[in-house]
Amino acid sequence: MSVRLPKKCFISHAYADARARDELIANLPSDIDACVFPPITVSPDQFVSNRLIQSLTECDGLIYLKGGASERSFWVAFERDYALRSGKQVFSADAETFELARHSGNPLDLATFASYHQEDLPRVQEIAYFLRKERYFDLWLDFENIQPGGRWDESIRVALEDRLRRGGYVVLFWSHLAGDSEEVQAEVERAADGIADFNDRVLFALLDDIAVPEFWQRFHQPGVQLYGDNERSTSHRLDDLVVRLYWLIYRKTEYRHLEEGAVGARFQG
Repeated sequence: MSVRLPKKCFISHAYADARARDELIANLPSDIDACVFPPITVSPDQFVSNRLIQSLTECDGLIYLKGGASERSFWVAFERDYALRSGKQVFSADAETFELARHSGNPLDLATFASYHQEDLPRVQEIAYFLRKERYFDLWLDFENIQPGGRWDESIRVALEDRLRRGGYVVLFWSHLAGDSEEVQAEVERAADGIADFNDRVLFALLDDIAVPEFWQRFHQPGVQLYGDNERSTSHRLDDLVVRLYWLIYRKTEYRHLEEGAVGARFQG
């Protein structure tokens, strides 16, 4: 081994490459603690991601298999990117030779744009802080990013087009307040009519117990619940949003040649 590895390493791989994973671990120095996360057998919009992120956080570094099914795996890309953003040491391991090398690439551009009802701002600010500080998203908020005296409509248009050009997504924080607002609905419909590909670049984030509006259901993009309940806590729901957003951006920028469901299950790669 020509590289110096941290003591506890998360092993990122597609489960179709389980044999290569086991050989990699067998070739690691005996003092390296290799962390292998249990198989994920559901798509990113169904997975409770909090446990995965916690497992990544508890490791000092990450080693990902390069080649094989792991080369095409959404989950490998997600784990590698999260490790990079959180300051972990990241290494690649050739799936055939197990040669290790320090990863030199950049993480995915997580450009996002927040749309919301003004009375929901306190809750949106809390979520924005989490997305930026804890999960490393580049989230644009109007009241923070528009300079005093600036043209409001023009600033929003430029920011929105920039985020979409970079492969990003609009997070529409949807609530009973937003649902009762003709202004919010009209704003979204105007953007949908005026920006190419906009209809497939919006994710509804549900702040309370309200369904995705009928006028948007025709685009077949389900919403993400952000409020806690008996099934999942609020923190779990927030990480569901993180994984869904990453999946959507990854699909748009890195995996356009595959069918939408092809990156769903971890064991498929």
